[in-house]
Amino acid sequence: MTSTTSGPDERWLAAYLATSGSLGLADQPAIDRGLRQVDYRIDDLAREAGTTSRNVRAYQERGLLPPAVRWSGRAAIYDETHLERLKIIDALLQRGFTTAHIADFITSWETGKDMSEVLGLQHAVTATWGDNSSIDVPRELVDTFLGSDAGDLVDRLIELGLARAKDDDTITFTRPSMLEAFGELHTFGLQLRDVIDLYSDIAQRVDDIARLMVDTARSHITAQHGPGWLPDTDEDIAATTNMISHMREIGIAAVHDTLASAMENTVATQLGEYLSVAFQKHKAETE
Repeated sequence: MTSTTSGPDERWLAAYLATSGSLGLADQPAIDRGLRQVDYRIDDLAREAGTTSRNVRAYQERGLLPPAVRWSGRAAIYDETHLERLKIIDALLQRGFTTAHIADFITSWETGKDMSEVLGLQHAVTATWGDNSSIDVPRELVDTFLGSDAGDLVDRLIELGLARAKDDDTITFTRPSMLEAFGELHTFGLQLRDVIDLYSDIAQRVDDIARLMVDTARSHITAQHGPGWLPDTDEDIAATTNMISHMREIGIAAVHDTLASAMENTVATQLGEYLSVAFQKHKAETE
């Protein structure tokens, strides 16, 4: 298909998302917004975890990963606890530990503990806290509606983690709600490239805030218990889980409220400055 537009058209994403139930979204894992109950087949689980199906099977064989929660015909079905465990495994692998070391570490720590408490802590430290839904869009459609800048814009979205190339023919948008927001801003005349750059600047600052909050929690735990401490009793696990969960909720609420207040103050200040310029311009034109 040949592109018929020279620049981005914000309407394509909204239209595609509105009809995505018949165009592919129905095939995505179903998400319960409250409990985030997600079912994964092994390929979906591996993709979400950034690994391979072969690795997932190997982790199961070595005891690093629990068995599937159930079977659908011949397909094993996994849930969020498996994805969370894969994140822990990956974090340790990235630091040079072998799978044998990780299996021994996990087994020794879990032994004798209430598994509901263990899984609760695992969820608190690894679960996705934002909206993790995604949508697959044919690359041809993306190219058609983004026009001549499609390649650069998609590369920028991939760089920011907002998209990934599923294959040669499909782009997966990992945060479609954010792209909808981009489209809405574009309707006011902002160029999509400028909106993406704005998001990048904001995301960097939010990363700094998140790092500050997590560092505070880590320093608190280290000050209380020493470096490398892990909760050894069900009570300690429950208390640590509760602290992490509350810090997450308080942190998000604090950032939201602080940003809202800062926006209010900044708009008021800049409105005054803008009106002052407008007044001076009007005065010069009427004199």
